[in-house]
Amino acid sequence: MPRGSAVCVGFSGGVDSAVLLDLLARDGRDVRALHVHHGLSPNADAWARFCERFCKARGVPLDVERVSVRRDKGEGLEAAARAARYAAYAKRREPYVALAHHLDDQVETVLLQLMRGTGLKGVAAMPLARTLPGSNVTLLRPLLAVSRASILDYARRAGLEWIDDESNAAITQDRNYLRHEIAPKLDLRFPAWRESVARFARHAAQAEALLGARGVRREAGGERAMQAHALRALLASSGLPMPSEARLAEMVKQLHGARPDARVRIEHGGAVLVRHRGEILVERELPRGDRDWRIAWHGEPDLDLGKGRGRVHFERAHGAGIAQSALAQGEWCFRPRAGGEKIRVADRGRTRTLKNLLQEHAMPAWQRDHLPLLFHDNELVWVPGVGIAAGYACRGAGEGLSPSWKVAGRAALC
Repeated sequence: MPRGSAVCVGFSGGVDSAVLLDLLARDGRDVRALHVHHGLSPNADAWARFCERFCKARGVPLDVERVSVRRDKGEGLEAAARAARYAAYAKRREPYVALAHHLDDQVETVLLQLMRGTGLKGVAAMPLARTLPGSNVTLLRPLLAVSRASILDYARRAGLEWIDDESNAAITQDRNYLRHEIAPKLDLRFPAWRESVARFARHAAQAEALLGARGVRREAGGERAMQAHALRALLASSGLPMPSEARLAEMVKQLHGARPDARVRIEHGGAVLVRHRGEILVERELPRGDRDWRIAWHGEPDLDLGKGRGRVHFERAHGAGIAQSALAQGEWCFRPRAGGEKIRVADRGRTRTLKNLLQEHAMPAWQRDHLPLLFHDNELVWVPGVGIAAGYACRGAGEGLSPSWKVAGRAALC
């Protein structure tokens, strides 16, 4: 939220909202507070008085709003109370209302939604910010990435007081059951499960936004979210490890934020991500010290060039490809370019340097050294993506072999 903007804290008096209000008040912001009095607990009046004392000690103006929780809409008591609170928040004059939902609240929400068989929107759970319907109020959750344990630790170190809602201990409620019965068991087996579930929720939110493209473009950072989602899909389809969120964001920034003529090259998981003519491509790195490889070819229809180099396939053809009559003698092999190679491509006129041909065909610089070139003795016969030497090309109705080179995750080059 902008530094000069007023913010209202939804203040229940519990430890979470006490920590949030204390942090914002210490930060010197224009803070006010709202305590929604539901009247559902015999301690409700005492809670309101506690909130008044807490806010007065910090010089924070407090409003106490009594609401009537309607139970005639077929929803549970908890949902009805929540609807009453949010209606109160929507009427605030401040542009922002901050709530103290934290990491544990978020993952509990995700698990509950999964138990209900919800869709992407449900498991996306609570967003960091959203506009309350029918109002100009933006709801914020500044502590959404902070664990309950960290909040308790801060409260104790700061000497804060807070109230405990007796209903939070009743495991008859689904959320409390997850909190008290299930979460401790997950802690023992999967220590980082909260962060993992929260990350899943963020990914679900991005996917949901992408499916409703009109909505994502209205949201701040929508384009970046789409780019991040597309990059994750590319990495997954290429069998590459998934980076951390921070690393992924940096990769997206480099790939999409650099100037159009910049050469972007990002090493990741044994491969290289590059940007070429607006497209993001994955290039497998050749092993170090393996630039002088050589693979003999004896006419096989399929030839494996070794780890990371792909495969070459030869398709029988009439009047196309490499003339079979030229295959009878001499030594045939594949190897990478060494520099200085020349070739006269069939129906292309004069002999040209391979370097100039690759530039003419817009072959990315990072890909040129990886091309498997086919040689007969010491004469260059075929260059993937460029063509076959005129002296070896099949003509008329003759029998030929049409070669193509394929690397996993990339289109074949003929």
